[in-house]
Amino acid sequence: MPKLLRFALRDLRGGLRSFGVFIACIALGVMALAAVAGVSRAMRDGLANQGAAIIGGDLSLARAQGAPADEHRAFLAEKGRLSEIVTLRSMARREDSSQATLVELKSVDAAYPLVGTLQTEPQAPLATLLARREQGFGVAVDPQLGSRLKLALGDTFFIGDARFVVAAWLRREPDALGAFGFAPHVLLSPEALNASGLIKPGSLTRASLRLLLPNAGDAQVEAVKKEFSARFPDSGYEIRSRADPSPQLTRNIERFAQFITLIGLTALVCGGVGVANAVRALIDRKRKTLAILKALGASGGEASGFVLIQVLIVAFGAALLGAAAGLALPALLLTYFAQSLPFPIAPALHPFDGLYALGFGLLIALTFAAAPLQEARALPVTQLLRDTAMRTGGSSRRGLALAALGGAALIAFAVLTSGDAKLTLQFGAGVLASFGLLYGVARLVMALARRAPHVGRITLRLAVANLHRPGALTPSFLLSLGLGVTLLTALMGIEHNLRAEIGESLPKDSPNYFFIDVQKAEAEDFKKFLHAEAPDGQIASAPMLRGRITRIKGVPAEQVTPNEKARWALEGDRGITFASTLPQNSRVVAGEFWPADYRGPPLVSMEVDVARGLGLEVGDEIAVNVLGRNVTAKIANLRKVNWRSFGINFVLVFSPHVFDGAPFTALMTLSSPEKPTPAREAALLGAAAKRFPSVVGVSLRETLATLDDILGKLAIATRVAASLAFVVSALVLAGALAAGQRARLYEAVVLKTLGATREKLLSALTLEFSLLGVVTAVFGLIAGGLAAWLVTTKMLDAPFVLFPMQAALVAGGATLFAIVAGLLGTARALGEKPARWLRQE
Repeated sequence: MPKLLRFALRDLRGGLRSFGVFIACIALGVMALAAVAGVSRAMRDGLANQGAAIIGGDLSLARAQGAPADEHRAFLAEKGRLSEIVTLRSMARREDSSQATLVELKSVDAAYPLVGTLQTEPQAPLATLLARREQGFGVAVDPQLGSRLKLALGDTFFIGDARFVVAAWLRREPDALGAFGFAPHVLLSPEALNASGLIKPGSLTRASLRLLLPNAGDAQVEAVKKEFSARFPDSGYEIRSRADPSPQLTRNIERFAQFITLIGLTALVCGGVGVANAVRALIDRKRKTLAILKALGASGGEASGFVLIQVLIVAFGAALLGAAAGLALPALLLTYFAQSLPFPIAPALHPFDGLYALGFGLLIALTFAAAPLQEARALPVTQLLRDTAMRTGGSSRRGLALAALGGAALIAFAVLTSGDAKLTLQFGAGVLASFGLLYGVARLVMALARRAPHVGRITLRLAVANLHRPGALTPSFLLSLGLGVTLLTALMGIEHNLRAEIGESLPKDSPNYFFIDVQKAEAEDFKKFLHAEAPDGQIASAPMLRGRITRIKGVPAEQVTPNEKARWALEGDRGITFASTLPQNSRVVAGEFWPADYRGPPLVSMEVDVARGLGLEVGDEIAVNVLGRNVTAKIANLRKVNWRSFGINFVLVFSPHVFDGAPFTALMTLSSPEKPTPAREAALLGAAAKRFPSVVGVSLRETLATLDDILGKLAIATRVAASLAFVVSALVLAGALAAGQRARLYEAVVLKTLGATREKLLSALTLEFSLLGVVTAVFGLIAGGLAAWLVTTKMLDAPFVLFPMQAALVAGGATLFAIVAGLLGTARALGEKPARWLRQE
């Protein structure tokens, strides 16, 4: 081994030109993994470091509908500084215009913000900005509101019954980090909120108490949280501490990072094919060196060990380079994109992230280098000296066995370092299945080409022969480009189906408008207004309250571990209703719905997926805190809800009379026979806001457009990751072409000697790469479409919609890419002069 190491190091003095593709494939894949790991860690650390700013203090206690009790305020005020925030949605409108737009109001007291700095333009004390003046109450507003209502500083507008003055533009709210809002924010004083007339019985408000403890550590914060929960067990507050400010946001970051990591792993595995090609090309170039070693007494194992040492040295260097580049990315993001990032990040160098990516790079190198090394090990000296030494195209059983062991180690390492072992195993199985299918398709294409009837056209005969000759590019083409096309097709299909689910395939009877916070006293007048505005429209209505699930089968909700699909139901408060008949767009799948005249103990109907995700069945009990009071009800039935109708429906539907005497508002929808134009939508919403100031009107079209915009932003990262797979595919093809370069040159010389012109060779190569591109594109479209179908129907539980335009674009691009890459890689063969080769013969 010391001698082999010395020989290998001496041989590497000649340069790393032979390792160009090898280095690029390993470095790019490792860089992607290290970058994703570093960015996701930076986001997690940023959330942890900014936890107090995100929730507005050391502790945040929030609940829907109703002001906090005096005893709650008194208890918290004894512990530290207290601030009270009230949030709700409303409509903002100009007095001189019929236009109105949805806004999110935040009433803040003099103590706000307890943590962080509020940035406004112009910058001034908050009390000064929100003070009452001659024209109305001062407010700080999101610049989006100014754009929508064409407002400038000093202009006035109405919210509810009160007039407001734009005193400043909101640039950054410390407690809004990482929040995706559907409407512009407006900061106002409690006095202004009261004057607006929006706070009425049953109004859908959310009150928050923020507490800042003096010089408190995490243990003290947790102690105060436990003490409050023990003293007020039925308060109904959702309590967050600075240590865990947003569990759902943290999980979303983890899921997104894991998804991008799997795409990066796909690129790295795809680069593994390039590693195999590069090792074959390396052995082809060093065949005389290996032959000399064997002639001098070296065994086959020592000869392959000589190459293995070089491979490991270069792989380690390439992986180290990629890991360093990936770890530097979080700092670059903070430097250049800090203002546009939706989450706070705290970049720092974490060696574990680099070691994690480094480990993957080395395992990929070993796994895909195993088969070529075993081929060289088994070749005799005489064959190593021949020009066609590496054109056998086969792999020994030992090489395949070693590659399989490397693949198993790779999957095991991925499972150990992953946060979701099941998803990683599914990914590993998918990659193995893809490799198996791609290799099987490649062998099938070669077999069909071998048995294809001879045609008179010489260029087509040459192209077909090149598909099945020894050392053919067919397996390399399909394994590299096929994975890239499959991945890109799957991502485009999933994105297309998500967007179709959001708005492109809305049911004909879906509502066009939602109206929230319709007071009981105004309900009939509001219906008459809608009938007058849209005589042909259909109106649906349901009572609505807000409540939070506090106990499940007698166990506190915080101690219940739901599955991923139902976890959201325990986070924050949910909309609830009561009804005497089964809601539309739902059907009972277990139990029975109560009779219309039911007046017995409280019953509840739950959506079936949420109920089973929480471990609930018919007959179990849940407790829901509504208006500060716990209501315990027995589950009478489970419903399957058609959420895609976008009609009124709720996860929790209570039996009638459960909330007798409780204040509530109505949720209404309006469905028009014809799709209204944006101008018509604006006119109706503006008229509703002017006539009924406390009613919140929402256009379904605008809401879906906002969701679509968010989806588009998230899709950018997946497209970048998918494009990395295509870059790696190009490198893999370059390696495959380099591995067979000597054979290509030799064949070109022979054909030219026999009379073939450069045009004939170019035509044959174009046909060969066209055939390979078409086969690869067809496989990628089928496999990627199948993957998109599985994700859409099984994971997202949505109907699958075909995407022919996107598929045609991918197929055409893949075919063109195959032709261009192939011709560029074989351009040298077209210009090679036969004389030099004939002299050698």
